[in-house]
Amino acid sequence: MMNRRDFLKILGLFALSPKKIYAQKSKSKEAVIIGAGIIGCSVAYELSKRGVKVTLIDKNAPGSACSGSSFSWINATYPKKPYSYNLFSQLGINAFHLMQRELSLDIKWNGSLEWSSAIEDQEKLTESVNELQSYPKYMPTSVIGHKKATKLEPYINFKGNENIIFSKADGAIDPKDAISKMINVIKKNGGSVLYPCKFEKIIESNDLFSKIKTSMGIMKSENIIFCNGIDINNSFNINFLKKPRPGVIIKTNPKKDLINSVVYGPKIHAHQQSNGQIIIGEQITAPVEENSKNHLKRINAHFKNMVRGTSDLNPSEILIGWRPIPKDDLPIIGRYKNKSVYIAVMHSGISLAAIVGNLVTQEIVDEVDSLLLNDFRPSRFF
Repeated sequence: MMNRRDFLKILGLFALSPKKIYAQKSKSKEAVIIGAGIIGCSVAYELSKRGVKVTLIDKNAPGSACSGSSFSWINATYPKKPYSYNLFSQLGINAFHLMQRELSLDIKWNGSLEWSSAIEDQEKLTESVNELQSYPKYMPTSVIGHKKATKLEPYINFKGNENIIFSKADGAIDPKDAISKMINVIKKNGGSVLYPCKFEKIIESNDLFSKIKTSMGIMKSENIIFCNGIDINNSFNINFLKKPRPGVIIKTNPKKDLINSVVYGPKIHAHQQSNGQIIIGEQITAPVEENSKNHLKRINAHFKNMVRGTSDLNPSEILIGWRPIPKDDLPIIGRYKNKSVYIAVMHSGISLAAIVGNLVTQEIVDEVDSLLLNDFRPSRFF
């Protein structure tokens, strides 16, 4: 458990202010980051700002795996346990506001609305708000009725629900926009982005450096950072993760403004990006089928039942992304078995990317362990 003294130290991170985005001098000279999703890009971006010469590699194009097929909801809505996990998510929101100012990111901060049609599930949601409000610090979250919710979202059919969870601080990001803008800065700061470049194995590793074999040859660095999501188990032959969970996402053709916030209904969830495109996801209990047309038919029916004015909705993409879920559901962040190998893998990568980049950079460049990461160390698995 986190004591009051540690909590107050961590709370100081809420005072983060904008930093220069172009390279500054650093004691640490180089790093190889494996995985160019939003976590890997954030880590590489923050390191490059501190003058670290970064090489970011991926077996595919940046953002083409889980990040590119994410629902892209930034949130601190749930009473995650331990409390440090929820605080981590709160700091993630704060850090994304900072990154948005630095890079002009496409993020809509209009909050989220969540409800359920089942009484039992709705009671659990209400209980989660009560529990969240018992924490030392939490993001503004309240229970509202359908009339107030309809004023926020006039096109949504709340079906008279009087127990809708409104999380005012939540947002939705365009992850590909964020990844592209971070990569631009990484390159301006002298970094390299290599793809397709597949990690194959660690050849040699000690406290001073590690060597890895890739499809582009041998790479050596004092910092090898694994941000490679569902591939992390194979990278170390350790079961860090549960069986990957698929997430089905549909992206529509642009529409007039229909949805202001993130809406999380009984069957599906959705938000609308600034370009008018609607992002729709199914709940995790939905069946995953080989035939994507079945997904489309089911999601279309649920969406049109929830959102008015969508009779002419047409999908532009159907995506299935495989989410990395740690065995204990907590992020995995920290040194592996020596100083030259670092891991940063988690399920809630969209919510946590900005703060993870900050804290990993602090640990690598300043060589100062972050108290906030104590509950998330890889050492708990070995």
